[in-house]
This record gives sequence, C-alpha cells and structure tokens, in this order.
Amino acid sequence: MAGLFNKGYALLIGVGESNYKPLSLPVTVKDTQAIYATLIDPDLCAYPDDKEHIRVLNNAEASRSTILDGLKWLKEKAEADPEATVLVYYSGHGWVDKTDNAYYLLQHDVKPSKLAASALSAEVFTNALRKIQAERLLVIIDSCHAAG
Repeated sequence: MAGLFNKGYALLIGVGESNYKPLSLPVTVKDTQAIYATLIDPDLCAYPDDKEHIRVLNNAEASRSTILDGLKWLKEKAEADPEATVLVYYSGHGWVDKTDNAYYLLQHDVKPSKLAASALSAEVFTNALRKIQAERLLVIIDSCHAAG
C-alpha cells in the first residue's frame, strides 16, 4: 500500500442501545465496527486510525446533538480539505410519520411519546449533509423504511 488515505473522513453511527429499550438494535454496533475495520485496513481503504479522520457514535454517543455535531465536524473537514472524501454511515431504526409521511432517524435519546418532536428528521439530516461541500460524499442509511 502506498500510504494512508489522509483525505478521507467518516462519521459512523450505530444506535445499538436506545433510551427506550424496545428500540434497541445491538447489531448496529457490529455494523459500525465492521465499517471501521474496513476503513482502517491498509490493504482496503487505508484511512488513518484516529479521531481526526473517523468518528464513531455508538449507543448513548448516538444522540441527536452528537449526530448533528458530527455532521458539522465533517462540514469543517471538507472546508479545510477541498479534496475530501466523506462517508456518513447510519445504522439504526427509521420511522415514517403516517400523518405527513415525514421520515425520521431514531437516535439513542429519542422519546417514544414524542417521536416527531424528538427524532432526527430526514429534513434536518439532509440539510446538514448539504452543507458538506466535499469532493466526494457517500451517505449510507441502513434502517427500516429508508426507501420511504
């Protein structure tokens, strides 16, 4: 391998545990661990194994505010590095509000009695993604109802 891929940045989100236990999905943590291992493998992606290039938000770390902070971090990385390649990976539950067909990602700190008010809406998530002006941006959503 020629060296490390220093222009790669990733935010890996696995909502394994939820404040509301029925929404817990432990396999998501294994998903983020597998993606992480692939990214840092010198024979595959060769990302540096550090928090300046890869941030992992699992379980309680995968709150609404930390996810949005992570997207802001990627925006800043892309601004500082015009040749940046950015990966955003989300593994967890999704939900469609039947009243207006709005889509939501259900992060760790979601409140089941107030899903629409507390969950991370696709609109807010997408708006944060649009601010990331990377040369390459790959977004992977691994959740139920991801296709709408």
